[in-house]
Amino acid sequence: MAKPRSRDSGRFRIYVSDRSGLEFGFKPITSRPNAYTREAGKPVQDLNLKVSPDEFDSPPPSKQPLGGEGDISNASVAPNSNFDTPSNAFVIPANSTKVIISVNSSTAIAWNQEPWNYVSGTLVNQTMKVNPQIVAGAQGQQITLFGVGSSITIQNGSGLTLYTNAFTIDSGSIINFFYSATDNTWHETSRSFLDSDLGAL
Repeated sequence: MAKPRSRDSGRFRIYVSDRSGLEFGFKPITSRPNAYTREAGKPVQDLNLKVSPDEFDSPPPSKQPLGGEGDISNASVAPNSNFDTPSNAFVIPANSTKVIISVNSSTAIAWNQEPWNYVSGTLVNQTMKVNPQIVAGAQGQQITLFGVGSSITIQNGSGLTLYTNAFTIDSGSIINFFYSATDNTWHETSRSFLDSDLGAL
């Protein structure tokens, strides 16, 4: 009996993506109807790379740089920017039910047993000179202090463990703590800053 003629249909050819390094190729017909075609598994050209059809960017990625640290954006001003509000002043939303805790440098920050608190220096910027600087909590308790007015400078020590020697809670600044009853200290977990336009919390 004659040997069957060899047919290289390419149905089972395997390719390797130049981008991801993953294998891809043709899939055999297993049942009908099937949308399989001979072109289904072939690599496509994406810039200078041969990639799987699934990896092809369509439309191609923009050639405009996204920018990085220190770059100045060429974009237009956000339409919701409010130039009547100083850029360093956070505005509390009108529908907020939170009470602002007014802080004096010689009195510990009383956080009202709530996990999220708006705080502000009493009329002027304050530097805490009291021990403890924040009223004690219970084991594992967490609080967030959110500056909304005059700044409050808290310092490492006197009931606080900070990542730095001191931190100034300016308007828009956020700092998070958890309380350890073992050493009677609030330990900082994170800090951040929100711009005035991002104030709807």
